Amino acid sequence: MGGAVIVTSRRSAAVAAALDPDAASPAPERVDPAVELADLDAAFAAWWDERRGAARLSVTPVPFRDLPHWSFTRDGDLVHDSGRFFTVSGMRVRGPEGPGRDQPVILQPEIGVLGLLVKQLDGEPHVLLQAKAEPGNIDGIQLSPTVQATRSNYTRVHRGGATRHLEHFRGPGRGRVLVDSLQSEQGAWFWRKHNRNMVVEPVGEVAEHPDFRWIALRTVRRLLGVDHLVNMDTRSVLGCLPAGPVPTAAALTEPVSRAPAPPGAAVDPLSLRALTSWLIDAKQHCPWYARPVPLADVEGWTRTETEIADDAARSFRIIAVRVEAGTREVRQWAQPLLAPRRPGLAVFLCRSIGGVPRVLVRARTEPGLGDLVELGPTVQWSDDIGPAVPEEAGPFDGSALSDDPACVRFDAELSEEGGRFHRAATRYRIIEADATLPPCDAQLPDDYRWLTPHQLHALVAIGHHVNVQARSLLACLASLP
Repeated sequence: MGGAVIVTSRRSAAVAAALDPDAASPAPERVDPAVELADLDAAFAAWWDERRGAARLSVTPVPFRDLPHWSFTRDGDLVHDSGRFFTVSGMRVRGPEGPGRDQPVILQPEIGVLGLLVKQLDGEPHVLLQAKAEPGNIDGIQLSPTVQATRSNYTRVHRGGATRHLEHFRGPGRGRVLVDSLQSEQGAWFWRKHNRNMVVEPVGEVAEHPDFRWIALRTVRRLLGVDHLVNMDTRSVLGCLPAGPVPTAAALTEPVSRAPAPPGAAVDPLSLRALTSWLIDAKQHCPWYARPVPLADVEGWTRTETEIADDAARSFRIIAVRVEAGTREVRQWAQPLLAPRRPGLAVFLCRSIGGVPRVLVRARTEPGLGDLVELGPTVQWSDDIGPAVPEEAGPFDGSALSDDPACVRFDAELSEEGGRFHRAATRYRIIEADATLPPCDAQLPDDYRWLTPHQLHALVAIGHHVNVQARSLLACLASLP
């Protein structure tokens, strides 16, 4: 499994808040990224500090009436005057028993581009990352992919500047495509949203710009251990890279190496077929169903001048903000954001079975996903405490909260997408499973399986099989020694 910084100075208070829905959500203890980065690379830290100053990001909550170009329709949906970007509407979730739930949801039918440029520098692969300010970011700027743009953005509906480096990912001049797949995003907050995740080797010169920097892939993987530094979209694309050691650009297109393969590297076609069949069964027989409804029909939620919130004050809110940013295509704008009340949790339990490393995944229901079910982490909680749809607590929640330093292999609080979510964070953990967990799939609940990282990456390549939290954890897994 890959080379790394392991961060274990964690906030048990944040987990306690997640366990207790009535507890106040404390401000998480933060390690200043500049401190850790200075220890890692002084030149990088200097560039990062300069970019933080240039970003000049200011985010101010405002009433909905102060959102220019946004308005509520007769059905209560919050829409942009252009009909583009995204819409805040409603979703109704129902199951075989009980009332289910209603909630707001973000509708964004466009397919955006999340693209990484990769090339060899000094004998090792480097990726071109952007110091990008997003209105919902914790710490202002984060390391974003080379291109992170919705269709509305790169077609310049906002009438702002052009998306830099887009020419390397589309059109006749694009580079050599190494990875290309459609992947979903949070099914608890989006309705059937997906983005094109790409890794491309440029065929010509790449224009320089102060916001962009070539960083060694192995260094980027180490930086995953710094809280709120590598953004969700970068992690999603990194999670689409083939499993194993840091690859060369050429190796990304040659999955079968001439060197001896590590244990578990070969993915047997029959095994992969059995896994996809099991997952398709879970999709077909999922007892939950969901459909979009007008926001005005969402039950249990109330709209005020400044927020749309659930009456029980357990779940996220929809808020409005005014944004100023010194390094964006548009320097001033206003928009709605989905604001979670507390951090989420995403955990892979891992172990070696027969000398082969494996992670425990779950066929997980998220009502906003196109097929309702994708493979997710062993344990995944959203901000409303527990799964995205009502069901019993998972059997491995206790193991996921282990603070035994001998078992904790990765532990960092990382941000979710700052363009749609306000200060959304998830605690990502990789925990070595104890001996009490069944090593055999037949002894597990039917919605769990032990998979090798290579099997999981093969499913990622298919698209719409592995959710965004699991892809983030795959990226983190590659950082481990």
